[in-house]
Amino acid sequence: MAQATKTTVVSAATSLAALLKNAPPSERREKALYHLDRLQSAVQASHQEAVRFAAFTINKTVRDAAAEWGPDVSGAMEALRNELAAHGHEF
Repeated sequence: MAQATKTTVVSAATSLAALLKNAPPSERREKALYHLDRLQSAVQASHQEAVRFAAFTINKTVRDAAAEWGPDVSGAMEALRNELAAHGHEF
């Protein structure tokens, strides 16, 4: 994955993390933040299986908390899903 491509995926993950940091503290929020950090590291290292696992976990966590975290978080997750898909990541 080219550096420019990595940057757009990491940027989308960073945007989602910023929104989640403003959400009320919870085990679910900490799980999502942890896996967002892992996703960013995996993207930088071009570790496809780690990207897939982290993306799947984040997607499920955000989907399960959509009512609690609101439309901004859901929109940021959609943007991250789109970036990942645009760069060939399936999960």
